[in-house]
Amino acid sequence: MRHVIIPSISTQPSARVRRVFVTTVLIVMMGLGCFVVPGCQTTPKTTFSSDKPSRHSITSKHFVIQSDVRIEPDDAIVKTLEDLHSQLVSTLKLPEQRDPVTVYLFSDEASYRYYMHATWRDLPPRRAYFVGSTRELAVYSFRSPQVMQDLRHEFTHGILHATLQTVPLWLDEGIAEYFEVNPETPGLANPEHLAELNRARQERWSPNLVRLEMLTDFRDLTQQDYAESWAWVHFLLNGPDERKDVLLKYLETLRKTKTPPALRNTLETSVPSYVTDLQTHLEQLYASYATAGPLAVPMAALH
Repeated sequence: MRHVIIPSISTQPSARVRRVFVTTVLIVMMGLGCFVVPGCQTTPKTTFSSDKPSRHSITSKHFVIQSDVRIEPDDAIVKTLEDLHSQLVSTLKLPEQRDPVTVYLFSDEASYRYYMHATWRDLPPRRAYFVGSTRELAVYSFRSPQVMQDLRHEFTHGILHATLQTVPLWLDEGIAEYFEVNPETPGLANPEHLAELNRARQERWSPNLVRLEMLTDFRDLTQQDYAESWAWVHFLLNGPDERKDVLLKYLETLRKTKTPPALRNTLETSVPSYVTDLQTHLEQLYASYATAGPLAVPMAALH
């Protein structure tokens, strides 16, 4: 089975001060066929089981939520996923899904980790995973203060793999990083990625889409790579129409083939100054988020 593994990096997510996203794709040939991707209310007593959550279920046209605890149709998680699906389809012009995405939502972290370790012993401990196979497209996570962010990220992977033939590693991560941001965030900017790229800029970093497009193994990705992948997607989706058209036409290509050309081929033709344009785009974001405000990047991180 084909496994695509996209986990979060932190092994102690509930205690971390700063969210560090290292969501990745690992393709491993094994005997089963699946993709694996990482990333209230009173919960019942922790139970350790190798069974998926199945006690309660909510079904919509585009996803199914299986939960250990009761989940109502008006639950915030249901609305978040419905809104995200609409946002993805509207923004990226995605076609109809081939299959729904199933979200397995554990009541607590211990039960989730027990199940994941029992089922995929070699996977590192992560807060959420997306697992896609010929049988189902599934997201695994648990109720936590970060559950909305985790589900937005992993559900995005699910929708991409439910609608496209393939997704290059950098683009899969860049789009998931882009849409994991709370949609109410001005400009859908990610302050942590901006801070990461600004630090790299002080060390003479410059964007390199050619290098990103050559990466196929998540173990080669760094936090800076995730930040740059997000930056390219943000750049393409926010600006002149010719930039967005490059991404939309590329996604249309990904509907039809598992061996797509590099996106930069079209980008170089449509936006010859794309590298300097991205740098200018980032400079504008740095300026916006280096000012006082609840969503601003701390000045210490930008200087």
